[in-house]
Amino acid sequence: MDFHVTRPEVLNNLIRFRDRLSEMREKRQQGEQEGEDEDETKRKYKVLLNRKTGDMRFARNISYLEEHIAKKGASHESLKDFTEVQIIVTEKRRGPIRFDVVDAHEQVLGSNIDPLAKRVADETIRFLNQKIDKVQGMSASILPEEAVLKELANVRVIQDASVMANLPGWVGAVGRLDAEQLLESQSVGTYILREGDEITISISFHLTEANQLSVHPYVLTVVEEEDKISDFLLLQTEKGWCHYNDDPNLNDPALYPFYPTVQALLESLKSVAKHPRKGG
Repeated sequence: MDFHVTRPEVLNNLIRFRDRLSEMREKRQQGEQEGEDEDETKRKYKVLLNRKTGDMRFARNISYLEEHIAKKGASHESLKDFTEVQIIVTEKRRGPIRFDVVDAHEQVLGSNIDPLAKRVADETIRFLNQKIDKVQGMSASILPEEAVLKELANVRVIQDASVMANLPGWVGAVGRLDAEQLLESQSVGTYILREGDEITISISFHLTEANQLSVHPYVLTVVEEEDKISDFLLLQTEKGWCHYNDDPNLNDPALYPFYPTVQALLESLKSVAKHPRKGG
């Protein structure tokens, strides 16, 4: 079953939360309990929330985040942009599991949070609460929040779904094997466009972290030669669209020319991707 979010920042928050839980699991296995409340029905996770964008950083403390920002050289992101909040997981013996985001004093988020950031934080929590109801056969060996975040490959960002859906060759959320079947027996230069998969979502997340850009992946799958089907990773960012060439520095204009639309990017790849699959 696919789950949808409307902004890439929400998906990035979920990935960061999953990674933080993985770090904490290793420590729990070593006998540590850092980050968990003594009350067995509640677990509290410290989060540093960007009050402008809604980005969540699960840093251990403020100084760690300061070091992270300095390393990334993020000129548009300052330590002053962040405020401490908490994600609280309430687990009752009887009744639903609930996720909440509150300020450091366990009150509702205040007016110091910009409307956009609040929408992103609210959607992040709404996703967790909606998905927990869909998790079947939850194992007692992992926390509910780990179960919810275990599989993020079926989470789709649908902010520009209507634009992509109207493009010739668009097939939606199709995996590599199905893509090969769709292009079987097609002529050289035939292509389809599809949503990013688990691998490309992971790549995009790390590109987001490294470049301080919002990045969303799509895949152009092409019959490049006879008996050869190739994937090209297309990236949508706030700077425009580009074709990923395996270099992580998206801020180098010599490596990455950006195009204003996906159509313009496809035109630049016309020598390889000549025509969309009919009916695809």
